[in-house]
Amino acid sequence: MTALPDFSTRRSASPRPTEFAWVGVGLVALIGSAYGASSAWADLRMARSSLEAARRELATLRSRVPSSAPRPADDRGDQALLSLEAPPGRVLADIGRLLPAEARLDSVSLAYSKGLRVDLRVAARNAGAYDAFLRSLAESPLFSDVAPGPESREGEVAASIQLTYRGSGS
Repeated sequence: MTALPDFSTRRSASPRPTEFAWVGVGLVALIGSAYGASSAWADLRMARSSLEAARRELATLRSRVPSSAPRPADDRGDQALLSLEAPPGRVLADIGRLLPAEARLDSVSLAYSKGLRVDLRVAARNAGAYDAFLRSLAESPLFSDVAPGPESREGEVAASIQLTYRGSGS
């Protein structure tokens, strides 16, 4: 049986300078991550205290307002913003770009609410022009929910169409 060498009696090699450098890099990374974590926790505590202060202030303000006071409807703000983003002239211009030469608008009704609902009365010289207009509306990114209404296809086509105007911002 052969004896195994005894490694404990050997002198260990001294660490190289690169090993010290890696230990130093590791310590710097550890200190940096600990600082980042403590900073994040401090930010979280500050954000939570700001949130609590805002909730207390809101509760105070709500207690001052009588419950019978009329609350403003959210729809009104939406309507005002929508009327700025989609004025009638822009809506008519966008519809007019899709309208074939053989068709005309007899009437247009705009209903501003959570979205802009458009009701059209259309007259077209032939069914092909009317169908092309419907197809253009349906394929356009400016309009959605295109729903043809009652129509008369004897001779000149007379029809109604309901749709939602999405505009360029939607």
